[in-house]
Formats: sequence, C-alpha cells, structure tokens
Amino acid sequence: MKSNYIKIFLMGAAITSLLSSCGDSWFARDPKNILTNEQIWNDPAMIKSQLANLYNRIPQLHGNFNTGGMCETDDAMYCGTLDQNYRNELRYRNDYGRWWDYGFIRDINMSIENIEKYATEISEESKIQFKAEFRFIRAYIYFELVRRMGGVPLITTTLEYDFNGDPSYLRNPRAKEHEVYDFIYDECEEIKSQLGNAGSQTRANYYTALALESRAMLYAGSIAKYNALKTPNIVTPGGEVGIPSDMADGYYQKSLAASREIIEKGGYELYNKEADKGVNFYKMMMDKTGNKEAIWVKDYQNPLKVHSFGYDNVIHHLREDNDNSSCIGPSLGLVEAFDYLDGTPGTL
Repeated sequence: MKSNYIKIFLMGAAITSLLSSCGDSWFARDPKNILTNEQIWNDPAMIKSQLANLYNRIPQLHGNFNTGGMCETDDAMYCGTLDQNYRNELRYRNDYGRWWDYGFIRDINMSIENIEKYATEISEESKIQFKAEFRFIRAYIYFELVRRMGGVPLITTTLEYDFNGDPSYLRNPRAKEHEVYDFIYDECEEIKSQLGNAGSQTRANYYTALALESRAMLYAGSIAKYNALKTPNIVTPGGEVGIPSDMADGYYQKSLAASREIIEKGGYELYNKEADKGVNFYKMMMDKTGNKEAIWVKDYQNPLKVHSFGYDNVIHHLREDNDNSSCIGPSLGLVEAFDYLDGTPGTL
C-alpha cells in the first residue's frame, strides 16, 4: 500500500515539474475553432469568403427559383396535380411581395466597419476595393427594398442595443422614397472607380455600378412621371411613397447617361454567335465563355452551387424524372404572343 502512495506522489511531482517547465505558454494555446477579427479582416481569402456569402444572399427572380415567380407574370400557369391553383390567382395584398432583410443590411454594415477597424496588414488598395464592393452590395439591396416597399429606413451603421430597457434610440423612420434612390445613385457614383474586378461578370465592377445606376434611376423617373398621372396619386404625406413629378427628368437623364457609358465604353454587345436564333437564345443563357452580353450574373456550377429552377419550371411535357417536377405550362397569352411559322397571327 505504501508503495502505491509513493508511485502516485512521484507521478504527480513529475507532471507538476513538466507543466512548470513549460510555463504559461502551454495553457495559452490558440483555439482551433475560433477566428478573431484580426485574422479574418487581414486575410484576403477570408474577406472574399464573406463577400461570396453576401453575393449568394442577393435575391433574384421574385426572391428565389420557384413556381410562384413565373406564375406571378403572364408567362406561365400552374398546372401541377396538387390543389394549388391559388398560385395562378396571386394578388398584391398585405405582406405579399414584401422583402425586409435588415439582418442582411446589418451584416454588410458590420463588414464595412470591421474592415476599416481591423484590416491593418492588407494593402490600402485592397482595403478600398473590398469596402467598395461591400457598399455596392448594400446599394443593390436597398434597390431591392425600395422597389418593393417605397421609402425604407436608411441604416448605414450597425445598431447595438445597450440593454438599458429603452430601445427607442434604435428606431429609425422610413426615408422618403426619392432619398433611397438618391442614396443608391450617390453610392454607385462614389465607389464605381474603386471596385476593380475589370471584366468580371460575377463580381461588381465599374460597369456593374453603372448598370445599377441606370436601372434604379429608370425606376425612380418612372415613378415620378407616371404616379403623377394617376388619380389619385399613390403617395404618403411624408413622401415615404411617391416621388414628385418634377424630379422625373433628372432621374431619366442620370439613367440615360449611365446607359450610354456602358454602351459606348463597356465593350458589351448582344450575343449573336449562332445563326439559328433559337439555339442562339439558349446559348446566350448558358455560354460562360466570352459572353459579352452578360454584365452581372449569379453563376452556378454543379455540384458546388445548384438551383432547383428546372424542378418546377421546365414545361410539363418535358418534365424531368422526379416526383413533382414541371408544374407550370405556358399561359394562353404567352402562346398567342408568337406567330405561326408561316407568319400568320398566333391567335388560337
């Protein structure tokens, strides 16, 4: 029994001696599952990873690839076997069509602030470019918000609750509708020369910013011009909805100027590689090499990044081999919009 006590004592003494010889450094090892802000924002690969996450979250086609987006237009009718004819009877109503992702805005604002605060080891040129790219995504997201809901709160810094029981200081009123469009234009003007990524079709560059300017200003000008022709006008007293008609020409001029610069200097042109216009139209959407018509696209590559567009949107008689595919078909209006091959009207 005494022998066992001695062995245990000697083992404990040996461990104590070993730890003492290592010093505090043995206990101060860096964790393998936690990244610090300094590590993230000084590593270009990490910053690009964050950008990729944000690009991937940008909505498209009515928010995502699904039947609803196609059936909300006159292009398609839902013809699935389930009792879902409501898809063909969608109406604009409370909450329908709304998209309100201020968590997305917060992530962008935090990225801009963090790269300014922590990025001390990357070049100033890279820092400026990354910040410009984050700001472009934010401008585009505000375009997605304003075209759905009119004036929305313009939040350009991260908001932090201090747990004092009074959250009133975090409240931000809706901006005027034209103020959001002005913000989008001003951001694009300020960052377009900082974006870099020349020739990229998947990351924002100078001409991507001009394209956003052109489209957003066209929306703003059209709202200003045509809302004034409605009786009554669709406006709110504070200007959160509606743009004064005398602002229409200014917005149209900005849209025209951006479009002209893209056309004259951007090097883009209509895709026209195939004599067969049907094949040409298909390849315009599928050709990833030397497609000069594409300005900004979301790229998909199986199996790294996939979508389910074909699951519901391939026409019914070409349905894929799965349980619930191809639930839409062309509407009568779409069919009759095309002439017969002999040139006669397509009316049935």
